[in-house]
Amino acid sequence: MQYFIDHKRKRIHQRQYAGDRCGFMKTPVEKREFTDSLAYIGRLEEKSEYLKCPHCRTVQMAID
Repeated sequence: MQYFIDHKRKRIHQRQYAGDRCGFMKTPVEKREFTDSLAYIGRLEEKSEYLKCPHCRTVQMAID
């Protein structure tokens, strides 16, 4: 599983589910990072107070 990290908002997104509801579109590119490291994700959560995004824990569906 790959993760997308928003360092501006201190949010951890599941890359495959990240979308408009996550609110990262205003985050500058230099404040974004991709990783596969679960250990790194754990350190961010424990020591840097990053949170997993509640919007990309579930699949987002487009509804007309």
